Amino acid sequence: MPMPVSFPQLPVSPPPLLSGTSAKSVSSGSLPLSLLQIEARYKGRIWRGDALGFATDPVVSSGFDELDKELPGGGWPTRNLIELLLTAEGLGEIGLLGPSLGQITGNRRNILLVSPPYIPYMHAWENLDIDSRRIVMARVYKPAECLWVLEQGIKSAAFGVVIGWLSQISQQMTRRLQIIARAASSLIFLFRPASAQFEPSAAPLRLMLGSARQHALSVRLLKRQGAPATAPLRITLPQTRPFSSPAEVFSPEVFSPEVFSHGLFSSFQPNAVDRSSLPGTVA
Repeated sequence: MPMPVSFPQLPVSPPPLLSGTSAKSVSSGSLPLSLLQIEARYKGRIWRGDALGFATDPVVSSGFDELDKELPGGGWPTRNLIELLLTAEGLGEIGLLGPSLGQITGNRRNILLVSPPYIPYMHAWENLDIDSRRIVMARVYKPAECLWVLEQGIKSAAFGVVIGWLSQISQQMTRRLQIIARAASSLIFLFRPASAQFEPSAAPLRLMLGSARQHALSVRLLKRQGAPATAPLRITLPQTRPFSSPAEVFSPEVFSPEVFSHGLFSSFQPNAVDRSSLPGTVA
């Protein structure tokens, strides 16, 4: 018959104290912070998974009430990378950004366009109340140059909005851009193809844009702080209006990366174009 074996009892250490508590308060019967107390203490840094997250950074209204209601803070967040994924080019993505871009140029701040796939049609931009005199375009072709110009534009205080078109970018580079964006005070948008939705990204806000016909966009929030969106939004884009009278429209000044390397961000003189030769409306 086997003999019973006894093991020596090991000393048991008390559980570690919560930050801000003392042995005296524990012994006196005080309880740790409740969930509501934790939420109040760290408001803006934590949020419930079933609620819309807070925005501690300044925001710029998108100009569309239904979209602002779904964005943390009620608008486009500054100091953060915003990815807009496109199922096709020319869906009306600039029309979606039009109200906020018009607000930025109305405040005498510039817009930087990095490697757009086509030359922007400034008459249509002006028709969205965007001041074409405030637009600068960087013509770059290599991905490394594009990323470098984006970084310089974000770091510069000369631009209220930085918009880049990138077909390929690694998660590491999105993290780098997000870190740089945290020290900026501008809006930063990246247009990427729809296939990027399956790639990891450090951007806190990601939206998928698709056509909804009848001059509208389908907007699906893929990533945001807080609960995921249950269904896509249908955003009716602003209608174009006829030009009331001939006026000047300015084409964007085109810079090469060498200009950015010398820090000449704001020394551009836009070129005037006579608007009188245009048709009555812009599609």
